[in-house]
Amino acid sequence: MKRVLITGANRGIGLELARQSLQRGERVFAAVRLPEKALALHELQASFGDQLTITKLEVTDQAEIDAAAVQVRDELGGLDLLINNAGVFSSADRLESLEAEQIINTLRVNSVAPLMVTKALLGMLRNGTHAKIINISSQAGSLSARRAWEGRYSYSASKAALNMFTKTLALELEKDGIIVVMLHPGWVSTDMGGQAAPVSPSESAAGILQVIDGLSPKDNARFFAWDGSEVPW
Repeated sequence: MKRVLITGANRGIGLELARQSLQRGERVFAAVRLPEKALALHELQASFGDQLTITKLEVTDQAEIDAAAVQVRDELGGLDLLINNAGVFSSADRLESLEAEQIINTLRVNSVAPLMVTKALLGMLRNGTHAKIINISSQAGSLSARRAWEGRYSYSASKAALNMFTKTLALELEKDGIIVVMLHPGWVSTDMGGQAAPVSPSESAAGILQVIDGLSPKDNARFFAWDGSEVPW
């Protein structure tokens, strides 16, 4: 049984990743900021029982990161898959409305937090079986594709920073046999993506899991989209 931890698992893509992972028979840690409000996860827990653990994790709070890592160690002993999915997107992300603190917060959540969560769980990943780290990025963080996007200063920069953190991490962990990749989930109809988005959360999650299943060491440090295509840097 694969052991999986997913951050930002209370809604959207994260919730679907948790649901589909459970349906595949995997042991899932669903990490959320406010477990008591994660009603959809509690419904899943009613169906899947001990196969699902809902754990409190504000990804910018080091104390909560450390506590979640201890819980994973005590319950699982190792981790086979980490999906850093938690992220934020501010509507006030155009030049005329930008504030320094908003930019810093976006970088803290989208770029720094995945690295800190990974660092705390690294011992469990080293104890895992064919361990993989998936950082949910965005095509908005691609320098080559940047002309397709307007505004989104902090969001795009945060995803570009995440991509560099991911590549650096991948090169460092290659010796441990851990595969690390970036993954663009598509334009998904979530609270962040909006209802006009053409990809449903269930389609995105299914594609993401299919890409993950097919990863091999040669894919380390690469940037994929949910449909398996490669995203340019």
